[in-house]
Amino acid sequence: MASDLPPPDVLALLICDQIITDRITGKQSLIGMFSKIHAPGFPATHPQLSVFAAMTDGRGKTDLLIRIVDGDESRPPLVEGRGSVHFKDPRAIANLALQFHGLRFPAPGEYRVQLWSNATLLREARLELVKLERRPRRPGEMPPPPEA
Repeated sequence: MASDLPPPDVLALLICDQIITDRITGKQSLIGMFSKIHAPGFPATHPQLSVFAAMTDGRGKTDLLIRIVDGDESRPPLVEGRGSVHFKDPRAIANLALQFHGLRFPAPGEYRVQLWSNATLLREARLELVKLERRPRRPGEMPPPPEA
């Protein structure tokens, strides 16, 4: 159901390893922010990824969708997560935190984390997947551990 209200203004859209919310204060701590993932090979599975969005200038309950897509959206989304925030008044700041587990990236390249409200794309954050190149060993250096 589309809304006639304007979408909220996105103050931040961040990717990190983990988001911790203090039970007493409600404050959120973002741990390990990143925009690039190094993988030894592809397809690559990333164990855990969290997405944090801070918004303002919203009205009432706002349904949100976070999608992770490849750079040119040639494949279906890797994952989609839904959530909602409630704005007590337009000056309030509302946060959304979603966590995804076991994401499988099919190839290196650019991916995008998208934040949607209704059918409106509010913001994108770039996420680059890079093949990790092993450097040659130096004389006397121990070999790396075997890959699992």
